[in-house]
Amino acid sequence: MKDLIDFGTADILFTDVDDTLTTGGRLLPETYLALCRLAEVGISIIPVTGGCAGWCDQIIRTWPVKAVIGEGGAFYAERTAPQTVAWHFWENETKHRRDQQAILDAVAALELDFEPKLATDQAFRFVDVAVDYNQQESLTPEQVKAIHDPLMAQGFSVRQSSIHINIWLGEFDKSTMSVRVGQEVLGLDIEALQKRAVFIGDAPNDESMFRNFPMSVGVANIRKHLPVMTHQPAAIASQPSGLGFAEMAEVWLQHRT
Repeated sequence: MKDLIDFGTADILFTDVDDTLTTGGRLLPETYLALCRLAEVGISIIPVTGGCAGWCDQIIRTWPVKAVIGEGGAFYAERTAPQTVAWHFWENETKHRRDQQAILDAVAALELDFEPKLATDQAFRFVDVAVDYNQQESLTPEQVKAIHDPLMAQGFSVRQSSIHINIWLGEFDKSTMSVRVGQEVLGLDIEALQKRAVFIGDAPNDESMFRNFPMSVGVANIRKHLPVMTHQPAAIASQPSGLGFAEMAEVWLQHRT
């Protein structure tokens, strides 16, 4: 198997979760083992997900990770003691909650010939709003566009993951919060972070990470999204989803030895 990228002295991993770590919505044993093996050799793992705060709480408490960034960059969580989790918001939770209600009102006011469904995890979100288009629902590209375009025109940030349309207010995304985590958790400025960090992802909402982190990998299922992506990964695994993640991890571990 050829090297996906030159890992150099990289010792930090930012990773998307849905359809990058998970496969068909599940975390395969070989994928979780790959996470554990990377952590065991000293790689700081930081999931960067559009997933909800509830999902992030489970990740930070049970996975071998340094921190977790959630809801597309709205916050990060870190363990400050074995059973204690601290939450750090892009701005402040009160403002984010007000913004979230404004987004919910805007989605409800859309004039559509179909009813958009919120993600089933919406109740566990602190900041953004997620509309389900490819998890339990199955919207056409035209229906996705009918949600995306009017909300963008109203000034909301709108990004499409592999399963949800994520909507938020604020000058944050996955990349900006990753840089903040680099500074506040790892003590690194952006240039040092870029030299030491690898990112792996699968969808258009990962573009900011592909843009700002030169050592980037896409799992194979990203190929279907490439025609609409301006910023693309430096390399693509031969396997999809969690198997692609495990493939990347194996190459990285071989490089370190």
